[in-house]
Amino acid sequence: MFERIIEIIIYVISELRQETKIQDINLLKLQEMGYSQSEISAAFSWLADRVEMSAQMPNFMKPTDEKPSQDSFRILHLAERELFSKEAWGEILEMEQIGLLNSTHIEEIIERCAMAGYKVTDVTEVRNMAAQLLFHAQMIKPAGSRFMLSGSDTVN
Repeated sequence: MFERIIEIIIYVISELRQETKIQDINLLKLQEMGYSQSEISAAFSWLADRVEMSAQMPNFMKPTDEKPSQDSFRILHLAERELFSKEAWGEILEMEQIGLLNSTHIEEIIERCAMAGYKVTDVTEVRNMAAQLLFHAQMIKPAGSRFMLSGSDTVN
């Protein structure tokens, strides 16, 4: 489920980077793509929390490596290249480019894949790992007033 939320977040951030206003993002298109209302709401909630948390942080606490440096990029070792399909590595680069993942997240994903054994990681697994990194961090240090709910959770 969380990898589907990552897909929505990637879509929304990509739209925002094309200078589309958030109120102009077509939610019906997301529903037509097969996403549920709860998945869409969770993605927008996570984005709202991230913006709110960023606005409340003093400048000295804000992450400095949110955007990839124009001067450098990660080159995979031959052994690391064998860990990812071309599509999966492209997904990682796209998530870094839009600011969803930073270099620490990427290193964590590479390390997890290397420790898991010899297996080619696909796009779905990359999205799942990205979701674990992003949402697990939020669960440890909840941001704002929202918490990520599981599909079976209820609110009283």
